[in-house]
Amino acid sequence: MRISSGWIQQLGVNSMLNQQSLVSQTQMQLSTGLRVLTPADDPGGAVGAQIMTESLKTTQQYQTNLTTAQGRLQLEDSALDSVDTLLQRIKEVAVRGLNDTLTASDRQALGDQTQQYLDEITGLTNTKNANGEYIFGGYRTDTPPYVFDDQRTPPSYVYQGGQQQRSLRIGDLRNIEDGDTGFRVFEDVPSTAGKLGIANVDGKQSLLNTVYTLAQALKGDLTGTHGTLTGTANLAGGKDYSAGPASFNLAVDGGTAETITIPAQNYPSAQALADAINTQISAGPLRDKVAAQVSNGAIQFASAQIGPNASVTVSQGTPGFLADAGLADPSTGTGSTTEFHATASAALADIDTGLERVLDVRASIGARLNALDEQDSLQSKFIIDTQANLSKVQDLDYAEAISRFSQQQTVLQASMTAFSQVQKLSLFNYL
Repeated sequence: MRISSGWIQQLGVNSMLNQQSLVSQTQMQLSTGLRVLTPADDPGGAVGAQIMTESLKTTQQYQTNLTTAQGRLQLEDSALDSVDTLLQRIKEVAVRGLNDTLTASDRQALGDQTQQYLDEITGLTNTKNANGEYIFGGYRTDTPPYVFDDQRTPPSYVYQGGQQQRSLRIGDLRNIEDGDTGFRVFEDVPSTAGKLGIANVDGKQSLLNTVYTLAQALKGDLTGTHGTLTGTANLAGGKDYSAGPASFNLAVDGGTAETITIPAQNYPSAQALADAINTQISAGPLRDKVAAQVSNGAIQFASAQIGPNASVTVSQGTPGFLADAGLADPSTGTGSTTEFHATASAALADIDTGLERVLDVRASIGARLNALDEQDSLQSKFIIDTQANLSKVQDLDYAEAISRFSQQQTVLQASMTAFSQVQKLSLFNYL
């Protein structure tokens, strides 16, 4: 077979280029530490590595969420442990205060001591985490859950947080609550005190206001309760009356009912609705006799007067408002006088119920922390196993690669030397 000089040269060049490409690829593998540089190197391995990499990123994000939830729950448990201790001390003060041998001055001192404990509890309910978020605020993490409102009737502690618990995704099909709302821990607590407790509504107490009731009773500042009516509907999201005004009849302390007309407009919150009602009240004969306010998202009416003659009655003027607010037609709330022993005993019983709620929540926190530990262990093992499998698929065997690189360099040098020698095979060199 006859081979031209040009063909021989082309074969030599192709051989050197192929070998240079192999050397270059091995060099890239050595510099990156990866066996699979492009999908063309190993199509099946590249797809598997991509799937495992995405799974790792997702699981590592779950682990980050899990760590966040653990931190929040541990902080909440610590705060509730302190609340538990303070409530126990308040119980001791209440029992001492019920002793008939004490003078009014002695009880005044105990009331001041109770108020100090209450201030500490209020601070704990407004605990922030490292990110500056209020841990008992639910989704409203930027608002202090509890404030004391001295403009309310009667002055009392107001919960400003959300009522829904936050949750975090810690697994493909698993969420967990990373805290508890102040509403669940301190507000929605059963009560047997009835009218004797400040801010009690429908058999439920506000634990901070129960302690406040006790402090006021010990100091002799609580002699009666206001006539109050609280709706059962949560209007925190507001009410739209832009289609037309709504009205209802309102009577205070057994007096003549007055019609209150709520102007036609969209009210974005319960407070906006209460403000509109108060504007109408202030313009008529009920001025300074009754006030509309918000209690945990519901509309509440409270008479200015206290005692058994204090009352608030609502009835339907036009269809709409009472049903929207969750008030019966008609419905009346009356006040009462308070006697120290009855009030303090009722507060003591409610504090016991509040302590049970705190312990229940702490037990729930413990269960969630255990669940987080188990999930952490499970996912940590998954991450280690996946990283090992990913390494097998895409990582480079350095010993084999270095040996191959040395061999390819030798072959490249040999091909270059051979090409150089072939270049000299010309008849003209012998003429």
